[in-house]
Amino acid sequence: MKNESISERQATILIILFLMGNSLLIGSGNQAKQDAWIAIIIAMTWSIILVLMFCRILSLYPGKDLFDILKIVMGKFIGKIISILMIWFAFHSGALILRSFSEFTNTLVFADTPVIIPMVFFTILLVWSLKAGIEVLGRWAEFFSWIVILIVIIVPILSIPQMDIARLKPILSNGVATLLEGAFSSFTFPFGQIVIFTMVFSNISKVKNYKKTFIVGLLVGGGLILLTSLRNLLVLGNETVSGLYFHSTMSVSLIRLGFLQRLEMTVIIVFLACVFIKVSICIFAVCNGISKVFGFDDHKFIATPVALIMLSFSFFVYRSTMEAAFFTLNIWAYYSFTFEVIIPLVIFIVAEIRSRRSKSVKVT
Repeated sequence: MKNESISERQATILIILFLMGNSLLIGSGNQAKQDAWIAIIIAMTWSIILVLMFCRILSLYPGKDLFDILKIVMGKFIGKIISILMIWFAFHSGALILRSFSEFTNTLVFADTPVIIPMVFFTILLVWSLKAGIEVLGRWAEFFSWIVILIVIIVPILSIPQMDIARLKPILSNGVATLLEGAFSSFTFPFGQIVIFTMVFSNISKVKNYKKTFIVGLLVGGGLILLTSLRNLLVLGNETVSGLYFHSTMSVSLIRLGFLQRLEMTVIIVFLACVFIKVSICIFAVCNGISKVFGFDDHKFIATPVALIMLSFSFFVYRSTMEAAFFTLNIWAYYSFTFEVIIPLVIFIVAEIRSRRSKSVKVT
């Protein structure tokens, strides 16, 4: 990704749209039931600490990405092993998002069309994005971000007549343990997935203030997810939300304000834009990681095979939508915690030790 540059504003927008991704459609922190909105707030608080750790790691090695830092901090052999694990995490995340996209299109958009057809066209668009580079992706995200954010803000306002504050009550009726379970789930999905940006933002020359970029992106993206979650709970109630996989579509379909009806298309627009960004970033990370591990000069020539393999993997990673929902709710949080927290924490500790040792040597 050398010689490519995006502004800090574009980097922040990429993080916002990445976080929104498929979270706007399937929700976040759903285990907390009607307290899901509180769980999201708690998860955002935890995520700020995590993001500060990512920023510290990147600031210790300016101009380096996670793969470069792993080689410096952990050594060549162990660094490559951990790099392969992180590549797998980015690849698996992208495949799961593609699967959500295929389920959505097959269930709600192109019900009578073979699912492979829209998926192939979507993958062609992804490959074009990867070939064009992250600079083009940043400009595209900046252009569409206002449309996406306006839709996400305006739709809840239009849903006010269908809202009932009683659907949020009683607060904490399921206990603190259930709330914390929902917060942990929300922390790992989607907020913890920001770790993928440490694999992407390495040689992007215009991004200097990582702390501002990451935290603003986290707060804005998290705030929009919180707004959407509150809308769904206020409009549908916890029981209905728990029984649906794509509950945002159902929530928006209930809007009836004169000629303003059948607004599900707004959900589709937002979902397509955000999923496109999220999968693109995941594939960028995979391609960058493979090029660093195997010593390739350019990552773009492997973009097409990586995208096609990810597409193929997304079709057999789950047998059904219900299995995908079960994995997301019950397994993902514990599985992803290793990649999002434990591995970065180990890197952070070792990097800090090395940094302090080098400073002490210079002083003496």
